[in-house]
Amino acid sequence: MFRLNKNIISVFTIATLLLGIISLLWLVYDYFLYNQIKPVILGFGELGRLEQLAEFVWLSYLFMFMVHIIAGITLLLHLRYFRVIGLINILIVLFGITSFLAVFSDWAILGDISKEYEAGLDTSGEWPILYILLGIHTIFFLLLTGVSAAVLRRLKEKRGEEMTVQKDEMVFTAAQYVGLICGVIGLFWTVFALVVSQRLPVSYYHMLASSIMILIPYGLVVLYWFILKCNEKIGDWYDEKQSRDVYRSGFTTLVLTIPLMLALFLVIHNDALFIRGDYFWFPFLIFTSLFLFSLLTLVSYRRT
Repeated sequence: MFRLNKNIISVFTIATLLLGIISLLWLVYDYFLYNQIKPVILGFGELGRLEQLAEFVWLSYLFMFMVHIIAGITLLLHLRYFRVIGLINILIVLFGITSFLAVFSDWAILGDISKEYEAGLDTSGEWPILYILLGIHTIFFLLLTGVSAAVLRRLKEKRGEEMTVQKDEMVFTAAQYVGLICGVIGLFWTVFALVVSQRLPVSYYHMLASSIMILIPYGLVVLYWFILKCNEKIGDWYDEKQSRDVYRSGFTTLVLTIPLMLALFLVIHNDALFIRGDYFWFPFLIFTSLFLFSLLTLVSYRRT
């Protein structure tokens, strides 16, 4: 039995709300700076004072990276306190994970633009992606600030003594949603990289790094769950229904993964379809297992 402290949740929520507002203001700054820098870079002109202003763009994404971590902790606290997962929770998790991963893409694209500009190469292809990622960040932080404001209002109507959580079922459910989303994103990225690798080289280290980044949100949720359970016996980590759902989902995932991996083995080693891509099997295995396990666990858990 675990009783949450209402004051701690209020502090995290207020901090997340303020950080979300600052992030939105910083995104507005990035947007207007992009509009000023883009024509200069495409025309291979001199950046001048814009080069110094652009340093704040790099700083903004470092700041937003840390905000995503704090926001994730706050959202988990909200789930454990209110014990409700609705459409808005699923949306904010979806856009939160996408926005978190997009931060790494922002760094990579900005680095490519900088190198290509110095080398005198065309950078017109990178800018649309940069603006799309900017839009994803904006949607997430708008959802984050809206939810944080709503939670603060709701906390005034709720008494902390009423919010008692058994077996942390909301964290358990949230972990499955995060696993499902990370699995879908990972599968999409693996298949996309496999197709691209037939024309352009995709290094082993690049696939390893990108796969780890996609798994970070799920890893953080699982780590949080383990911290909650570290003082309990392993046999007490799940209630009876959760144990049954996990065992059933794990066995079904194992059974389904074997033929899928066999099919992938035949496809990859068919030289008529794919020339290279031998190391793509492992990310495919990880993300397929994560997707199936999370999906099946959610389906079983929601039946009753």
